[in-house]
Amino acid sequence: MTHEEAFAALVADPADYPQLFPPVGATITTDQLADLLDLTPTRVQTLVRQGIIPQTSRGRYDRRDAVRAYSADMRKRAAGRGSANPEWTAAKTRAAEAQAVKLETANALARGDLLSAADVKAEWALILTDVRAAMLAVPSRLPELDRAAVARVDAEIRAALEGLSNG
Repeated sequence: MTHEEAFAALVADPADYPQLFPPVGATITTDQLADLLDLTPTRVQTLVRQGIIPQTSRGRYDRRDAVRAYSADMRKRAAGRGSANPEWTAAKTRAAEAQAVKLETANALARGDLLSAADVKAEWALILTDVRAAMLAVPSRLPELDRAAVARVDAEIRAALEGLSNG
């Protein structure tokens, strides 16, 4: 009922009330119920097939029973959203947070802000191989040392590298 119709009902002749406000138990059509519930007729029919809204006959509904059934279903759906169940709410919150982190990570990877662990590991392996080779070449670049001193520097460098590789 529109605001204009409601106002008209307030100032209407009491003899017109039965047409304006059907009595309890009066049946209404699918279109009237859809208008009353602010749904489409197709949605009303879907709710009927789902067993949510009862019909009195094909395309006819007891106004009061249909509205109460629809209201009960809406309350049931709202209660199922977790407001009354803290564990469910916490689980949904964790899932949403995990999904957000996953999306942020994927976006950062796509922008090039993050590198994969395998790529970082491979790059460090190359860097450390170069460092090892440079350190092992140090004794050969010290021509002023005699053989014993070069051997001792070489042994110390190898021991240091071995110690680092063992952790």
